[in-house]
Amino acid sequence: MNTDVASALLLKLINQFRYYFIDEAHRDTGKDVIDIKINDIKYFKTAGRFGEVFVVDVYYSSEFTEHKKKVAIKFIENSNDALLEIKNTMSLEKKFAARSVVRIPRFIYVNLEDNPFIAYEGIAGINYEDAFEVRNKSFWAGYVLAIIHGGQTRKVMVDIYEELHRRLVLKIFGGNEQESTVVEKSKMFLQMISSSIGGCDAFGDFHQSNLMLRITPDNQVITIALIDPTFWMKGSYDRFEDMGTFFGRQSILEYRETKRLVETAKDISKFLKGYNVHLKELRAPTLEEMYPKGLPIDFYIALWAMMDYIEKTENQNISKDHPDIIMLKEMTYYLLTEHPILSRL
Repeated sequence: MNTDVASALLLKLINQFRYYFIDEAHRDTGKDVIDIKINDIKYFKTAGRFGEVFVVDVYYSSEFTEHKKKVAIKFIENSNDALLEIKNTMSLEKKFAARSVVRIPRFIYVNLEDNPFIAYEGIAGINYEDAFEVRNKSFWAGYVLAIIHGGQTRKVMVDIYEELHRRLVLKIFGGNEQESTVVEKSKMFLQMISSSIGGCDAFGDFHQSNLMLRITPDNQVITIALIDPTFWMKGSYDRFEDMGTFFGRQSILEYRETKRLVETAKDISKFLKGYNVHLKELRAPTLEEMYPKGLPIDFYIALWAMMDYIEKTENQNISKDHPDIIMLKEMTYYLLTEHPILSRL
């Protein structure tokens, strides 16, 4: 979609929910706004897993003054997926209703006909990945995930992770001397999972790009906005699966530079402290109590890396000899055999 076509389409869609901008103008001015005129838009586009997302600054005027509001328009492949996302958003809103530190963007318009989309209120702030000077961000990210997971305990569906691990290891290490070492050294993680009571409903795609931060001038977190609840899954998934997803890309970036995961381990330690703070608020068992044989964080970062390896080599047709692919394999081996995160917690 070229720029002119996209702008025309967005303007047409935005005019369908003019009431939102009228309400926002009323809120900003405290006056009875009758109508508004949309003067201009500026947008940038990102690729979602199931479609495109346009983040749009809308410039408009009322009879009283000029206004600017940000909205996010997310195009979704089919109406069933749109309905599921709305349901997930409403579930998360209930979880965070009493938590002023966390915001869930509200949806302001839904189209379920041809070319389905959801329009969300825009979120001002800085992406978690770009908040380099915010020292307490890992703590608060852990706190947020603990609210999502809750304090109820149950056994993990360990068989799904055993099978996924077996298949991935066979694809990546099968046929060379590393396979047996990886299998043997991974057994301890599967024992940690099978003996745990860490089962929960999973966010499914809890990665750092899905957190937006508002911060103080001295780089402390004021609020965290959580976006894109597309993959919320009911069941008895391992809490550490979401954590592995969250720290997957960060691990790759550090390992590429240093061949170690020292700084990532420090951030994970802060993350787990934040997670445990909420569990204690609930008077629920801490992670250490839920996982008496140890915390399987290395295992889930390794699973994330192996799935990334498969995505790049099989779906994107990147050669297994490419330096980034070799690096992914090396990092996976490092995680599953030397357990560098667990050894620093």
